[in-house]
Amino acid sequence: MLDADFSGQTLIMLLVGFVIVFAILLCVRALYGATVRVDATDELSGRDNFAFGIGLAGMTLGIGIMLSGVAEGDYAATLGEETGTLAVYAVLGLALMWLTRLIFDRVSIPAFAVGTEIRNGNIPIAIVEAGNILATAIMVRAVIAWSEGALAAALVAVLCGYVVTQVILTLTTYYRVWLFARRNEGRRFQDAVQSGNTALALRFAGFQAGIALAVTAASQIVEYDPGGNPFLLAMAWGACSVVLAAALIVFSLLAERFVLRRIDVSEEVDRQKNVGVALTEAAVYAAIGLLFIGFLS
Repeated sequence: MLDADFSGQTLIMLLVGFVIVFAILLCVRALYGATVRVDATDELSGRDNFAFGIGLAGMTLGIGIMLSGVAEGDYAATLGEETGTLAVYAVLGLALMWLTRLIFDRVSIPAFAVGTEIRNGNIPIAIVEAGNILATAIMVRAVIAWSEGALAAALVAVLCGYVVTQVILTLTTYYRVWLFARRNEGRRFQDAVQSGNTALALRFAGFQAGIALAVTAASQIVEYDPGGNPFLLAMAWGACSVVLAAALIVFSLLAERFVLRRIDVSEEVDRQKNVGVALTEAAVYAAIGLLFIGFLS
């Protein structure tokens, strides 16, 4: 038998939620094609553009991750309220993912046009962008699940939290660009990924994912008060997030010395394009981020 709490209204809410989510996922394909300025069908099946497929996959998964934060927890009191909340967050999710691409393209790595590179089939740049989008989605999902109570106040907290995520990811991108130049006699990270260094792109995506996972642990430290000021609460969450991101960088540098001891990671990844070493580094970043969540929950 079904659980007594699983009423007919709950089933209807579940079905409506799936309809909205599937509608949004269909919109993702059109939106991503429009932002890259190509026809999605032609890129995927006509030109077999793997870079476009990677970017679209990252955007689709990012939207799914973000909306899972809305689905977490109890249903609203009425079908209309539940539908309205999910629809608002779905549209907001599309807007934030589009804005994330814009910030990454124009602010974080302005040396080349990401859309142009993806149209040209540049797989490393598609991986770098997808990693940044997924990192954003992971952090925004944490803010959505963290902020409870009235929709208006929760939206303020989510938008403030989103700004914090973009500041963190932009700064961590600058850090990786600086670190690459320091380890490679002034060479530019942007030039390396543009010229086809997939290993470097995978390590970058793993690093951003690790940062995102560490930041989600801020939700376990800063308690959300539905009656409090959502702006101040989001700023407290953001301050804690910055500390956790910095801590992950320190711990990851220490962990690399043990996991990859006697291996020159700069030589292997930056110059020899060793995917195996890059994936190991990415796994270290993600593992430390997960440990932050586990220890602080």
